[in-house]
Amino acid sequence: MRFKVVDRKIGWHKDFDSSHFLVLPYESKCLRIHGHTYNVDVEIWGELNENGMIFDFNHLSNLVKHLDHRILVSEKWVEKKHDGVIVIERNEKYIKLPESEVVILDKPNVTAEYIAEWFAEKVAEKAGKNVKRIRVKVWEDPRSYAEITLER
Repeated sequence: MRFKVVDRKIGWHKDFDSSHFLVLPYESKCLRIHGHTYNVDVEIWGELNENGMIFDFNHLSNLVKHLDHRILVSEKWVEKKHDGVIVIERNEKYIKLPESEVVILDKPNVTAEYIAEWFAEKVAEKAGKNVKRIRVKVWEDPRSYAEITLER
């Protein structure tokens, strides 16, 4: 009996360290600035492109490098951006940081769910027409994760 290819998928895993805080309508320790060693798992389904790849792993590595050792904030929290400085005002905090130390997410909050969504959308921006499905799982700690799947 001959086998035939029915599905192709790549998988990738990496960790990164970032800080964040949440905006919530109730009291929580997560309102304070804190950090995580996040782990991100990416699975991408598709056909091989002209280079014999579904997706270039280097794009994923560059995304993690962009997040690593930075503070993640929502675009809604940015009060000012000028001369390489970002001013964030939220949760009774006034934070002035060099732009190079901040990643601004186009999301209303910086939960694991929104970080996973942001990451998946960035992967989708680099995906060729050969990519059919993208799954991203972001682990905040060894027992808690958020997962999202995008499909064409």
